[in-house]
Order: sequence, then C-alpha cells, then structure tokens
Amino acid sequence: MEKVYLSQLLKDVAIPMEDVVVSSVVVDSRKAEENSVFLAIRGERVNGEDYAAMAIEKGACYVLTENMIDDVPAHKQAIVPDILNASIQLGANFRDLFDLDVIGVTGSVGKTSTKDFVYTALSPFAKTVRSLGNHNNEIGMPQTIFGFSKDDKYAILEMGMDDLGDVHKLSCAAKPKYAVISCIGVSHLEKLGSQENILKAKLEICDGMDKDGVLVLNGDDRLLAGAEIKNPLNVKYFAIENKDADVVAKDIVQNGLSTSFTICDKIRGEFGCTIPVVGNHNVMNALSAYTVVTAMGFDPQQTADNLKDYVPSGMRGKVVAKDDITYIEDCYNASPDSMRAAVNTVCSIAQGRKICVFGDMLELGTDSRQMHTAVGEYAKEKGVDIMLCFGREAQYIATGFGDGLLFGSKEELAQYLKSIIRSNDAVIFKASRGMAFEEIINMVY
Repeated sequence: MEKVYLSQLLKDVAIPMEDVVVSSVVVDSRKAEENSVFLAIRGERVNGEDYAAMAIEKGACYVLTENMIDDVPAHKQAIVPDILNASIQLGANFRDLFDLDVIGVTGSVGKTSTKDFVYTALSPFAKTVRSLGNHNNEIGMPQTIFGFSKDDKYAILEMGMDDLGDVHKLSCAAKPKYAVISCIGVSHLEKLGSQENILKAKLEICDGMDKDGVLVLNGDDRLLAGAEIKNPLNVKYFAIENKDADVVAKDIVQNGLSTSFTICDKIRGEFGCTIPVVGNHNVMNALSAYTVVTAMGFDPQQTADNLKDYVPSGMRGKVVAKDDITYIEDCYNASPDSMRAAVNTVCSIAQGRKICVFGDMLELGTDSRQMHTAVGEYAKEKGVDIMLCFGREAQYIATGFGDGLLFGSKEELAQYLKSIIRSNDAVIFKASRGMAFEEIINMVY
C-alpha cells in the first residue's frame, strides 16, 4: 500500500488520537499486520467485531466498527453508523491521492468480462490496474483502490449493485473519467421491480463523472439506446444490430473457439479483430473495450489487435477440452440473456451432441417461472440435444425444454452426465453464482 497517514485515510470518518503511516486496510483479521486498519464488518455468517481484538494483537493500529468492542482499547477504535459506507469513504480518500484516470464498468450482465476486455485492450499502452475477480461492492472496490500505486496510469473498476444508490456511492468514490454500461437485464427485478429502475440504478455510474468524461453504452440495448443522458456530455454507442451506433461489428465469423469480425468505427475507419472466445455477447464486450480505449486516444488498430490476448477470469466462459469432450464453465452468474447466450455458445462449438447443464437464475422476482420456462423453450428451438437441470426454479427450464431432466442432487446429475457423455459432445454449465455449480464440475472432471 502506498504511503498514507491514518488521519488522511480516515478523513470524514474518524479523528485518530495517534497518527501513523498505514500499511494496509483489511477485512480479514488473519491478514492484519503492523499498522493496518481493520474493518469489523458484520456479515451473514461471521461478525468481524468478534475478531477485532485478534487484529489488534497482530499489530493493527485502528478498528472501525458499528459497536463498541470491549476488548479493543477505546483510542484504537471508532464507531461509525455504517461500516460499508465507511469502507467506501476510505477508498475515496485513498483514491484522491492518485492522479490517474478511472474507467468504471457496470451492467446487468458481462461486467467482469467487459472489465477484462478493457484491461486487455488498454494495458499494453500504459500501466493499468483492475478489480480482481468480481470485487465490485462496498468492500471489494475499495480493496482494489488500496492497491493503487504511483506508477499506475489507469484503473478499471467494476461496480455492482443490489439496490438503487449502490452504484452512486461507488462512482462518487472512484470518480471515473470513463464509464461503460454493458446492458440492462432483469437481474435484481425482485428488489427493483422494473427494468426502468434497473436502468436508473446503472446510470448512477455517471454521478461521479465530470461533464467532459466519456460514457460508453450498448446501442443494441433498447433502454440504454433510448436513455436521456445529461452528464457526461460525450456518449458513445457500440452495437452489432444498430447500424447507427458509433462502433459496429460486421462480418462475424466463428473459427473453432475464436471469433473474427470487422470493427466499423464511424470516425476512425475499419479494423480487423479476433478474440479467443465465441458468442456475440463476447463480440459486444470486445466492442465496448475498443470503444472506450479509442475514446481515450489510443491507436485503433493496435487496440483491436490487443483484444486477441483476452483471457476469461473465473468460471466465465472458460473452455476445458478433456477426452475429446468440450466443457464450457460459464456458471459465475446467470440471467435470461446470458442463458440464451450460453445456448448459442454450446450450439456454435459443438461437433457432436449439445448438452446444457442448467440451474436456477436468482433474483428474478414474480416472473421467475416464466423466464426459466422460456430458457428451456429457447434451448429446444436452437437444437440442444440434452438438458440436465438442478434447482427449484430450474425445473421450469426442464419443463420448457420438454424432455429435460431434473435431478434432486448435484451428485445424481454429475453421475448421470458421466454415464452418458461421449466423444465430440459439448457441455455447458450455467447457473447463478449462488447455485455453486463448480461442485458439479468438480465431480464430472
């Protein structure tokens, strides 16, 4: 962590009695060290306040907590109204120490993939830092910020949300000069009630931007294409279908497990591009990266060329070839749009049978049953051969598919898949993160 005094870090949060140079900010007491700051976060399973004394014993100089902790000296703790808001404020204070440009990324689907595409396009030009994994909330985004160094020129920060106001707080802390919104889907419908409210929540990414910033939007998304943007003044659109967009992909051709296409930039011309993944959703993610990086002033052909080095993170479209069978691990998150994209992906790469292993899409609200049924119907229409499902809501995927199979346990599903799999099959695993489909994957391989 770059040098910062405790008083600087705690600005507008607390006034420490002793000022020291802070070594790190941690939320896990096991990572506490000399002169670290410990955030005592009360989670669903673990209460950080129970581990604050341990953090002090390991050398932490200060604890932020929502309740007085008896085992921690009074002068080494501060009680705050909301520990998550305090975490964001610490991140904002540290971010203000750096003269770098932030690119904010949000959207209902594809945030992490978009962030990784932007990093792939931008990092060869200048030293760039990015959010790790999906560190995109009040805890994760500040943790990325605390890793900033004086050598960094750009930072790509993913911004997630659960409700209205979440992205607003993250954007105001990060102060992005550039921002990308991948799409407006139906995740969070259960809490927000409508796609219009989801749009409103995602557009909060503009709240921390200056008017001279650049906002990059999906021109094929009905809500984003029709949104009224008051700030920033500079808005760019990328698309496949919407030919009026500033940047459009054409001549899309899949070559095995890669995709080639032509980027049609209305200002800069046409440029060939190849990405090492398949699916139009990945073409869109690559387009968004090209659009924002060229808007930053970098060479368009080199930007397009850089995209060939993209590497998916986590279980986001990772392809595993084993015993002449192609497995696609795409189970970090799920929505109706990404489920359809998964169907398209497995159908496009399969040389033999097309097998979908699908689970619940969470947080869809009252229309969940209908949306799950529609996914099954779509898979049948596209020619999927076998549909294997696990989960309470996934039963409707099986029903929509017609002859889909629903399993009572992950073990049963894994054993059945292993018993029927054969050479040249292509299998895709897809479900919301909360379904932990990696457990099925680990039993199959």
